[in-house]
Amino acid sequence: MTYTFKLARRLAVSRECAMLAFLALVAACTSDVTTAPDGVASAPSQAEVLSVSPRRVTAEVGQAIRFRGHSRSTRGDEFTSATAWSSTGGTITANGTFSSSLTGTFKVVGRGRGWKQSDTATVVVVPPATDVVRLAISPDATTLDPGASRTFAATAYLADGSTATAGVNWTATGGDVDAAGKYIAGSTAGTYRVIAATTSGTVADTATVTVTAAAEPLPDPTPVPTLAKVYVTPASVSLGAGASQLFRAYGRNSAGDSVPVTVTFAATGGTVTTGGLYTAGSTGGTFRLTAKEAASGVADTSAVTVVLASTGGTSTSTGIPFGPFGLWNSYTSVYWGPTPFTASQNYTDPAGIVTQIAAARGQKQRLVLAMTGGPHDNYLTNGAFDYAKWRNRINLFNTSTIRTAVAAGVADGTIIGNSIMDEPEHKSWGGVMTKPMLDEMAAYAKAIFPTLPMGVNHGPVGYYAWRPTEHYRVVDYVNNQYNWWVTSGDVAAWRSKVLAQAATDGVQVSFGLNVLDGGVQDKDGTYDCAGPGQAGKGTFGSNCRMTAQQLRDWGSALGTSGCALLMWKYDGTFASRSDNQDAFRSLATVLGSSPAKSCRRP
Repeated sequence: MTYTFKLARRLAVSRECAMLAFLALVAACTSDVTTAPDGVASAPSQAEVLSVSPRRVTAEVGQAIRFRGHSRSTRGDEFTSATAWSSTGGTITANGTFSSSLTGTFKVVGRGRGWKQSDTATVVVVPPATDVVRLAISPDATTLDPGASRTFAATAYLADGSTATAGVNWTATGGDVDAAGKYIAGSTAGTYRVIAATTSGTVADTATVTVTAAAEPLPDPTPVPTLAKVYVTPASVSLGAGASQLFRAYGRNSAGDSVPVTVTFAATGGTVTTGGLYTAGSTGGTFRLTAKEAASGVADTSAVTVVLASTGGTSTSTGIPFGPFGLWNSYTSVYWGPTPFTASQNYTDPAGIVTQIAAARGQKQRLVLAMTGGPHDNYLTNGAFDYAKWRNRINLFNTSTIRTAVAAGVADGTIIGNSIMDEPEHKSWGGVMTKPMLDEMAAYAKAIFPTLPMGVNHGPVGYYAWRPTEHYRVVDYVNNQYNWWVTSGDVAAWRSKVLAQAATDGVQVSFGLNVLDGGVQDKDGTYDCAGPGQAGKGTFGSNCRMTAQQLRDWGSALGTSGCALLMWKYDGTFASRSDNQDAFRSLATVLGSSPAKSCRRP
């Protein structure tokens, strides 16, 4: 135990309520779980560092959430501090109590008074959960030392066994618990409870916490903690030749606390300043950046991959790329056929993605990846989207070889982006998808591939009509697929609605044509799609394929307004028709001469 814990033991004989509150705070500072503060500098700061708790919390509409500000001095002492509060949505009172009458993801900002320190927390506000029949707390039992902490999670279950996103109210005995379920044990040994209840108070669950007896004080003098480890952030990064990245370092002492350190930076394959600003050299490869604390010699290393733009058979970044879904026949070859496609969106497999990228580069083609594509059943549990299954899938791509290949493909223009979800508005996902959830998925994927734009594929009416009060904050681009039957051919009006929603969300736009089912529908009852302006039967119902003239007109109107033009899907018969090939070549001329646009969020 640290010196602060011994101090708490010596003062425990006091019966004053104010002193007991002080002891609980001092004990909380001795938690064995510590994390490095965001943006910690290489040199010690002379100001107190403010942190806001809870860091992230889910709340229901109208649910009150209490935030608190804590400060840590340069000596490591932590205390509750006066904090001025603001939020990007909802309302927050002077004492830090937040609530919102609208759903969405909001930032809560706390700013200390008297010094320039601030910290930010995130609140995800969801609709009130209905029909919750059971709550389950995890873990259901735990043992803690006095002053130690543990974060509990509550899962809400519906009658059919599926789970629902819900806000809960936390209460506890024998310690304190915040709005996100983080429990801090008190100083008295015993068995206590942590309780989660729905906001309606009709359903609850209880976990057991055993607080152990305090250890006997260590004999004086208390050993002074020593530096045990140095950490460099980011731990790895991919850069283009000549690009720069600021690295920072922090330390962790023998007591488990995060501490500021003064380090000396050194690097291979580039240069680095005394402040940690690394500039990549002109040679490609993987290099090292090292931060070393002079007095102790403790050091840490970050991996820097320098990616060079390929020459010769590289993808071109000129013009607006266009092409169908699923053009690839295998990961080792591609049948582009006689048509001048310049891009394709393809379901991607971890075992073949590196070969796929190399083959596309050799063909001077551009790719939209779909690392988490494939059948919807791969990501469903009890008929609803299962985020854990999606996350497990994308984790298969988290290897150094794939990360390097993807970074190189983005750097030389071969890779346009990666689709994280196909038609989230579709009922087959169980009706659980939200824009904040898609943002969370995009952020998770960006942590693995920081330079790769992340996108979402929406159906013909899904984007601008789906959850209009929510807004994307992390997703880079949205692909919007056009069908004639949605607008009866008024492609300009449909395009305007999509662009307006994209401007509100701050995302880029790519467009799509449903060439197999998006033509003028068969209304005469023959369902042969052989009438004027029709080009043969679609894949189901009264839907018809697009004509060559529709390809030209609608493709030009939409493609020039986005960062890419995609088509559902590659069909050999459709692509082999001479009139369609002429239309594709016409589109290639129009889009190839249009200014290229990035699919990355502005």
